[in-house]
Amino acid sequence: MCRVRKEFRAEKAAIPQVHDFVRSTLEANGVQGVSRDDLVLACDEAATNIVEHGFTGKSGMTNGDPHFILALNCRQNRVTATFFDSGAKFDPRTAALPDFRKNLAGERRGGYGVYMIRRLVDKIVYSARRRLNITRLVKEVSG
Repeated sequence: MCRVRKEFRAEKAAIPQVHDFVRSTLEANGVQGVSRDDLVLACDEAATNIVEHGFTGKSGMTNGDPHFILALNCRQNRVTATFFDSGAKFDPRTAALPDFRKNLAGERRGGYGVYMIRRLVDKIVYSARRRLNITRLVKEVSG
């Protein structure tokens, strides 16, 4: 059982730190194999979205100290990764599916991050409180 949290700067250099934090925490708590890998990738994608989209163009952020917090809660057969950030509001549950044809034709790039997160975790819970986004990724796991 684990309850840990860590604060990260909202910059691309933090993504490998998120990766290492999630992976090492899961491994220390007996989460291995596909369950571990799915959660690590889902958290990488969620953190990347916060960094690349949450603070881009947000007024006042260039002189501020943009950051986000990732909390991991490991229970018997479930891990919850909760992201807290003050970036732009974004509910990942409402994101449109990527248009594969437009991507292949070169008409549109990206759009796969949220799609992958949806495929990798069992549940996404989003809420916004005042200026804070709270995104929970829930995954049923085996050892």
